[in-house]
Amino acid sequence: MMMNREKLTFWTRVFAIGLSVVFVGGTIFFGIGSNVSYNPLDLFNKSNQQSASQSANPQNLIQDAEKKYQKNQKDPEAAQDLAILYIQNGQTGEAIKVLQDSQQAAPKDADTAVLLGQAYAQKAQAAADDKQRKDLNDKAGDAFAAAAEAEKDNEDAYLFAGQSYEQAGEPAQAIKYYNGYLDLEPKGQQSDEVKSRISSLLKGGNTTGAAGS
Repeated sequence: MMMNREKLTFWTRVFAIGLSVVFVGGTIFFGIGSNVSYNPLDLFNKSNQQSASQSANPQNLIQDAEKKYQKNQKDPEAAQDLAILYIQNGQTGEAIKVLQDSQQAAPKDADTAVLLGQAYAQKAQAAADDKQRKDLNDKAGDAFAAAAEAEKDNEDAYLFAGQSYEQAGEPAQAIKYYNGYLDLEPKGQQSDEVKSRISSLLKGGNTTGAAGS
């Protein structure tokens, strides 16, 4: 899987702040009830996953990020850094608000859309009922789809969108974005499992519990 410099910079910031366990991997996306075990950490050497900030007081980090964001609310990176910390701290509602506001200032920023999708997906995991969970997963799918539209070579965005739409019970949308992933990564790490999910969806298989819920 190839990533351009801008994508590497974004993910480096994510991991430096310590959000790695929140992203795709065992608990939120492919992994529960599925053979997929994609993890963005594989994109980096283990040495790049360590940061002094990980041992810092989370509230101090959040306060510093809030001050930086307040100084320039139109800076996507400031919004993203704050949202990452909010998500890591379980403050998904606050993260969503910051990211939605950031989208108003920079509607084409793919990284903002990815994080917004992640915030919705994490919130869906804690939803009290199936309807709310599906609605939040649908919003996550829309956010990841926006990221894919903004950055058409971002295979991760297509994969995440397909996953979220599947969990939302939207098979047509899930298939569309799974196919988008396969167009970019026909022999990718997750290609076989994605093909299996598409086959199951076309046959009318379970679309809400097979891959992550």
